[in-house]
Amino acid sequence: MKVTHVRNAAALAALLALGACGGKASFDIAGTLTDGFATPKALGNAGLVLVNGDQRLDVPVGATTFKFPNGISYGTEYNIPVARQPNHMTCNFAGGASGTAGRTATIAATLVCSQNVYNIGGVVTGLGDGDDQVVVLYNGTDQLKISKALGNTNFTMSAVADGSAYGVLVFSQPPDKNCTVLNGSDVMGDAPRNNIVVTCTPK
Repeated sequence: MKVTHVRNAAALAALLALGACGGKASFDIAGTLTDGFATPKALGNAGLVLVNGDQRLDVPVGATTFKFPNGISYGTEYNIPVARQPNHMTCNFAGGASGTAGRTATIAATLVCSQNVYNIGGVVTGLGDGDDQVVVLYNGTDQLKISKALGNTNFTMSAVADGSAYGVLVFSQPPDKNCTVLNGSDVMGDAPRNNIVVTCTPK
């Protein structure tokens, strides 16, 4: 860690010396795409556009780093907003997206991108007012108990990532009823899904 600080300080000193001698120090505007835990993560969808002033940068699918084509000179301010989000994703800078060139030896921004997620849900019909209860299974293992007594015949389940498949099944039902699921499986799109219908009828 100390060696890194020394190298950065040396690099910054060299740039300052260059500027003092009349040279024009140039700084690349670059960064890394991560998973939010400082681990590089490849961009999974197309459409990400970053800008800095009049510079535009289209970041391709699969990229783990980015760099603007033109550098900036010492003392120039920079600001890198997300001009366009990638399809089905949301990206936000975790740091380093704005400042003044020369305050650090390099300009290194951190961009965190994640797949959009939306809730799934719907309604249960045909349950009695007493102990009638249906248990639905979703996401493979998660269970949700639904009954009038619990006050949740309209239900919402865990969020599902955009582009991921989901499935909802009846895990258990009242002994005197058959419960079926309509619209229980699909691939998540760009909005919440509230069209699942669990219908319980007398046997």
